[in-house]
Amino acid sequence: MNARGFALMLVFAVAVSIVLGLVVERFTAPGWERTFWFGVGLAAILFPAGRFAERRGWIHGFWHAGPAARANASPPAAEQASPTAPAAAPTNSPNDATASSVTRASSGESR
Repeated sequence: MNARGFALMLVFAVAVSIVLGLVVERFTAPGWERTFWFGVGLAAILFPAGRFAERRGWIHGFWHAGPAARANASPPAAEQASPTAPAAAPTNSPNDATASSVTRASSGESR
């Protein structure tokens, strides 16, 4: 997302929230009913606005949630191995608890 897309979506979201809040407050009862219709109205307005901004090129990219996102995430281009490059040897970094504990266990060393 570039700065123009962020600024426009932020201003648009705040303006829509204010106007929609005034409209929903007039026609709904306080409590869950008002909250529900505010959320429905906001989604009905902001989702198409976001899609429009995406088509214009102001917003781009994908968002994945949960553990599947980490499994499907591709590493940065610098970390991707080329098909002709040899496989990288595993490293035992001090920050890698799994690798260092496996190395210590196999050598008989303990903490």
